[in-house]
Amino acid sequence: MMTAPTPVRGGSNMSENPHIHRRRCLAMLATAPVVAACSLATTPARRTFGTTEDTSVALLLPLSGARATLGQQMAKAVWLAEDFGGTPKTTMVLDAGETPQAAAQAAHDAVSKGANIIVGPLFRDQTPAVVEAAGPVTVMSLSNDTALSATGAWVFGVTPAQSVDAVLGFAQGAGAKRITVLETGGTLGHHATQALHFGARGARVSPLPSIPATTRPDQMDEALRQAGGGSMPDIVYVPEAGDTTLRQAEAAVQTGVTTIGSLQWSGLGQDQFDRLDKACFTGPDPVRFDRMSAVFRAQLDEEMGVIAALAVDAVGLAQSVGSARTLSTRTGYQGLLGNTRFDRDKTCERALAILRIDEGTVRPVL
Repeated sequence: MMTAPTPVRGGSNMSENPHIHRRRCLAMLATAPVVAACSLATTPARRTFGTTEDTSVALLLPLSGARATLGQQMAKAVWLAEDFGGTPKTTMVLDAGETPQAAAQAAHDAVSKGANIIVGPLFRDQTPAVVEAAGPVTVMSLSNDTALSATGAWVFGVTPAQSVDAVLGFAQGAGAKRITVLETGGTLGHHATQALHFGARGARVSPLPSIPATTRPDQMDEALRQAGGGSMPDIVYVPEAGDTTLRQAEAAVQTGVTTIGSLQWSGLGQDQFDRLDKACFTGPDPVRFDRMSAVFRAQLDEEMGVIAALAVDAVGLAQSVGSARTLSTRTGYQGLLGNTRFDRDKTCERALAILRIDEGTVRPVL
């Protein structure tokens, strides 16, 4: 059972862990994130992140710049997973900055220090530069753009199609026959609609016309009936989590139609969960993610997001396979975001869970 995000203060004495240098870095990141990002990016203290002899995986993150807070949260999650989860403590973390040039330099540094798998970068526009700079070294991009596989990168990010696959699997198991999508006007919503129409036949589900993005909440009942040809659809899928979209989703829930959001809903606050009571969403593994989140809260007094969990899974998979030759064997890796495996085309399959909001608590759907 997952509970909605609630900060919890406390935790054990960090100094008891023998890897004190790692915990000091975690403490610095937690209390002074901008300063810590600068020091991580400019100080070649390799004892903190591994040595040439024992490092095989390099993690490229935006530790400086506008997305530094996110990058630092990802680094903290990976370090905690190594400390508490049994992952080898050999991950080298490097600052990929914000530009392709900065990411390419980080990739050069990673290769020179002996990395045989590079995890990252997070951003699409940096990935081709990293692949080029890495040469023969495998690059596992954290972007969700599957087109990057054409550059030679293995694409590990959570794609719209992965959430749609989970929704279609739920629909098939529940005997639902008709499904519609709430348009959002964005690229994510467009890709979700395409994935739904592509996968619907295999799930024996009929895709209905989409609900227009301009639909007002008070028009939702009528819009759903119109999409269903006069009767309500079984499911309405909501691929994003913007303010307008969530108000539309709240109205959809009130109609009684099963309303399912995307992985973006994992980051909603308690008040939003309360308003979306009885809705579902695609989410992380409810047991593994909750366990790791509890450790993250106890040690750092902050919440761990799904993007941080993505970094943990990517490093865990890289550590488990050891080399690029075994990435395409379709061997599954059970991570925080579900069972994951690569196809031979260098894109990723991920079994996301379906979670239900029930009076403020998030529960897995059986």
